[in-house]
Amino acid sequence: MRPIQYTAFYCYDKKLSLMLKDKGYTRLAVATNQSSNNQFAIYVRDEQLDKEIKQYYKTNKIK
Repeated sequence: MRPIQYTAFYCYDKKLSLMLKDKGYTRLAVATNQSSNNQFAIYVRDEQLDKEIKQYYKTNKIK
């Protein structure tokens, strides 16, 4: 069986992660960065996810 390849999006922003989850995106995993001890979620990155991220940053005026 051939492994599935995808581009991952590592989300360290809790509000963004909750918004993505509420919109139906599935987190592949939630983990903690061993160096910084910050929690992050991993999503499969695609064009639609990129649009949601851009809209989130635009709405929240984050560069």
